[in-house]
Parts: sequence; C-alpha cells; structure tokens
Amino acid sequence: MKKRKSSALSLATILFFLIAAAIYFFAQPGQSVPSGVSPVVPSAGSPVLSDLPGNADGLRVIYIDVGQGDSALILTPDGKSMLIDAGESSAKNKVAQILEEYGITTLNMLVATHPHSDHIGGMQYIVENFQIEQVCLPGVSHTSQGYENLLLAIQERKIPALQAKAGESFQLGSDVHCEILAPVQEEYENLNDYSAVIRVCFGETSFLFTGDAEALSEAEILENTAGSVRSTVLKAGHHGSKTSSSDAFIRAVSPEAAVISCASENSYGHPHTETLETLARHRVTIYRTDELGDILAYSDGETVRFAKPGTAPVPASEKIDTVYITASGKSYHRKGCRYYSDQSVALTVEEAKNLGYHACTKCIQN
Repeated sequence: MKKRKSSALSLATILFFLIAAAIYFFAQPGQSVPSGVSPVVPSAGSPVLSDLPGNADGLRVIYIDVGQGDSALILTPDGKSMLIDAGESSAKNKVAQILEEYGITTLNMLVATHPHSDHIGGMQYIVENFQIEQVCLPGVSHTSQGYENLLLAIQERKIPALQAKAGESFQLGSDVHCEILAPVQEEYENLNDYSAVIRVCFGETSFLFTGDAEALSEAEILENTAGSVRSTVLKAGHHGSKTSSSDAFIRAVSPEAAVISCASENSYGHPHTETLETLARHRVTIYRTDELGDILAYSDGETVRFAKPGTAPVPASEKIDTVYITASGKSYHRKGCRYYSDQSVALTVEEAKNLGYHACTKCIQN
C-alpha cells in the first residue's frame, strides 16, 4: 500500500502532531515509564502458570492468538506491562480478556507498530477500557477510519506519546530496557516499513518485535544500528511472509526461536515456505499461533523457556536422500543443478558433509 499524498494535512496527521507535542511535557526519550502499578499477578486459570515458574522474578511474554494479526503482552518482574498491537477489531475482547486474566487495569506502554487494521483494529477498545500511561507509534499519517478513531481516543484521554523511530529507547520498569530500531527513515512507499521495531532486553535475553517490517526495513536496521541486533526470540515480520525475514536479517538476529502470528488456513498463505526454509537453515525453532494458540515465554534473564513445544524445521538439504559432488568442487548438489554432470558422484548428505562438502547455495540454499 502506498502512502497517500495530499496538499492538506489529514485529520490523522493533525492528531499525531497534537499527541507528539505531549512528549516534551510528559515523556522524554530514555526516561522510565511512570510507576505506581501493582505487580502483575496471573489468575489461577492463567495458562502461563501451566509449565512455567510461578514466581515474579522473570520476564513473561504472551503472544496472543488474535488470528490473522499481531498482539503481544510483556510483563516485567517489577509489575510493569506493555502491549504491542491488538489485532483486528474482532480480537478486542480476546486481548482485553488476557489483560484481565493478569489483573491489568493500567498499561505502562501501548505500542501501535503501524496503522494496518490487523495490528491496531482492537486498540481503540483497549484505550477506552484500560488506563494507558504512554503510547508509542510511528510518525505516519493514514486516513483509515479505525486509525483516526484510535488517535482521537488517545487525544481525548491526553495520553503522552513517544514517536517510534530508530535511536529512541525507554525503560519498562527497572530491569527491562527497550530499544527502538525502526523506522529509520521519515517516509516510505510501503506502510509496512513504517513498523515500529522494538528490542526488549532483560538480562542476557532479548525479544525482538518487528510488526510488519519488510526486507527494506530489515536492511536499514542492519546498516543503521551501531550495536548488536542479536535476540533470543524473534517475532517474525509480517506474519511469516516472504517479504520479511531475509537471510541476512535472520543471520544477524540469530534467534533461538521465532514466533509467527497468523490464522489457520489464511488467504495470504502465511507463513510462506521461503520464510520457513530460511528459519530452518539457521536452526531456529518455530512457534506458530495458528498451531499453538497463545504462546507463552518466560525469561529468567539467562535463558528463555516456552510453555508449549515448538517445531524445529528440517533444512531443505536434509530432506533429500542423494546429493552429487564433483572432483573439483567443494559443494554437493541436487541432480539437475548447473554444476551437476554425468561425472558427478552420488553420495548421501551425511557422507558429503563428512568429506567436508557443503550445500550448494544455488540448488539447495543451505
């Protein structure tokens, strides 16, 4: 979707600048989110207690199953909370239910990664029914009625705003530091590339939330970010679409696990095979909301555990029984590869690896 151009400022643009003006008076980048919220205690029926520690010493992340959309709740050891996106409007009750299960009446931070309805459709309801201490959203105008209604709700409640842009950061309580890695530029043709990309750091672990950021935004993050982007858990961009999760980005992030938020048998075909293969090549365990429902992760500051088992995908090179090598090459190939010849020697993948050969990047891509 291309950004609409107009000589007159849209209502959404005017509202954004009104909200952004509050930053100077209420919230400067790098300051802590306002305190005063009681520690979050899950209810007895909360699924996060099923297989994870019941104490409050760690960081909890709940990737909420909102169907074809995104929503994630972050709970800190000292009782702070942040909600990133809220799915379509049809998911508003589900998101509100999760908040209520954890006893949340006030959110310290609410993040709208970008104006697409599958990310912010349910957010107006959250703003109207919960106390919000601060919002974070990118500086982009969008004339959809849902987004304009959200901005109006934020303005009416005088909620201070932090503009999402690369280089900004904020604290979520005393132990959790949040770095905004994108958007890098001020204008994009594709609305997805305005997505707020946030790295949530707790101890030696980190969680990367990417909204719908695509390959362009990923490349800019790698070029612009001075520090490491390595993260223990990645929320795969754009619901596992092939437009995101580029090989270079996954290599740099080097996640142990990736969460894909999508609906079962969705019309977009998410997650795409190309993305699953990329994650497989990098030995990333995959957790999918369309398969597991709500996905619950716990960090003690050193390691991350999940309440449900994920899937460790098999790289393409290991799905084939026979590969071929040549006397002069250092790679093994599929039959039909341009480097294959009648003189090629057939081996198993294991035999080829034991001889020091590696997979051909042209025909196996591993």
